[in-house]
Amino acid sequence: MAVPNIQTIDIANIRENTSRPTTDIKFIFVDKESGEKLELNAHKLILAYGSEVFMTQFFGSFKEESDTIPVEDASFNAFKIFLDVLYNKKTPMNQASFKLLGELYSLADKYLMAEMQELIIHEVASRKIVSGELIEAAKVAEENAHMEKLSEAIIKICSDFVKDYSQSVLEIVHSEEAGSDRFLVLHRLLGKSSKIISNMCGNCKHNPCLDGNLVTVKNYVQNSNVKHIPSPLAVRQSGVKTCYAVVKVTHDDDCLLIGHYCPRNSTVTVVPLSEFKYNCK
Repeated sequence: MAVPNIQTIDIANIRENTSRPTTDIKFIFVDKESGEKLELNAHKLILAYGSEVFMTQFFGSFKEESDTIPVEDASFNAFKIFLDVLYNKKTPMNQASFKLLGELYSLADKYLMAEMQELIIHEVASRKIVSGELIEAAKVAEENAHMEKLSEAIIKICSDFVKDYSQSVLEIVHSEEAGSDRFLVLHRLLGKSSKIISNMCGNCKHNPCLDGNLVTVKNYVQNSNVKHIPSPLAVRQSGVKTCYAVVKVTHDDDCLLIGHYCPRNSTVTVVPLSEFKYNCK
């Protein structure tokens, strides 16, 4: 039987459910419309080791003396998830709205948590926009224009939707009232998307062009021209599951990328996807 210690106890669960709270800092939220007051409790030490900003705030030369801190620049829900991350609690980001992701990114920026920012950017980049999300996502991108990486990542996936589903975009345009806030957000998005699409490489379908970059599952584009870089020049990463390319050889090492797959077990002799680079020029 394991002896309870700091490495085995569930601190996040203790913070939320213990009958004898050990927390020493409280964050207060007041709903501007209803006036309802909500609270989130935490441990200063846990927060301090998750963020240098908290370390300075709670244990620095000019440390916070009060054990109650009002929060006005983030919602209760966003700050709760933010604390969950600091407590190493599982926080599935794939269910979060773009607005919530924007709030979380802003909090990560404020508290100098670069890894959390990268996690959010990765989540945004992995998403496929659907019709009902387009205007919401574009609005979040505008509201967070001062945080360029987040804004650009959202605009990129919005532009992909505009490029691939032009008929759906027309339907959205016709469904919005001309001159309304949502209509204007959509209008500005189409202007940005037009520039991105017009500057997009015709081969790799990326802006900026990926010429010379290794092909990956993430940047894979079917029917693109690629060049085979035979082993041992290929970059092989240990511990990373290998995905394979299906190509049509057009001339020497020049190929047309037809498909890819990531088999668990296979007796087929194929070439790793990582042995190909985009050949756009």
